[in-house]
Amino acid sequence: VIEEMGLGYEDLKALKPDIVYVSISGFGRHGPFAEKRVYDPVIQALSGITDIQADRDTQRPRMMRTIIPDKTTALTAAQAITAALLGRERDGCGQHVELNMLDATVAFMWPEGMMRLTVVGDEPDGEIGQIAQDLVYKTTDGYITVAAMSNDQWAGTCRGLEKPEWIDDERFNTTAKRFDNIKERVALTGAIIETNSSEYWLNKFDAEGVPCAPILNRLEVIEHEQILANNLVQNYAHPVLGQVRQPRPAATLQGMSRAPTPVAPALGEHNEEVLGELGFDSEQIKQLQTDGVIFKG
Repeated sequence: VIEEMGLGYEDLKALKPDIVYVSISGFGRHGPFAEKRVYDPVIQALSGITDIQADRDTQRPRMMRTIIPDKTTALTAAQAITAALLGRERDGCGQHVELNMLDATVAFMWPEGMMRLTVVGDEPDGEIGQIAQDLVYKTTDGYITVAAMSNDQWAGTCRGLEKPEWIDDERFNTTAKRFDNIKERVALTGAIIETNSSEYWLNKFDAEGVPCAPILNRLEVIEHEQILANNLVQNYAHPVLGQVRQPRPAATLQGMSRAPTPVAPALGEHNEEVLGELGFDSEQIKQLQTDGVIFKG
């Protein structure tokens, strides 16, 4: 559509040769899905996310309950734009950055979600087991996660569970075997963990240096001691809603000041400033408001 309007990359490059121009689509410029409409769930279905999230008992595919492809594509685009701008600083040349949601999502998931498809000719049969969806353990008062990847972490887990004999068990004594036998491993581990409280087990695993954490609900997240220590979620005064909370930008840059509030401007709030910079005087701006051309902020 943008090309039909005469605003495609080649059109604008003719006016500004060093322009950095970004095109984002759902599926890419070519291929059978190129013209299809797209939303986040469509990309989840095509990218393998729903398979990774499949119910471990029924194998029914499940969606992530947050828009992962949308946000992953945005982050990928931001990285690509930064690289293109750096390239322009170095060689003075512009760039057409092309990106689609499907490519961004598959590339994002590949390192662990599809790692067992890496070696050509050695693909696993049937369903590919996934670690992340299984590492949820019920306790007497909630849920925790315990992630023992390395051999020393597995040994610590076994000591915490008071099952030292599992350290050298032929089913679990290497990372690969623990992955292949994950259902059995999780069942055995879970049967023990469900006999005591979250705090009890977290203390045990922390003492052994095993990565672990309580599984929090969303209200607990914003009240968690580490979130508070990071000063991540902050309160702001909104002119309409009153007190609101928002996370600060995740990355902080030394020496750069941060805007005092993330509240977006109201519709038309800066009309007079913007139009004044373009040469309109106050009477002209008032007339535009009276005529309904611009919103009266």
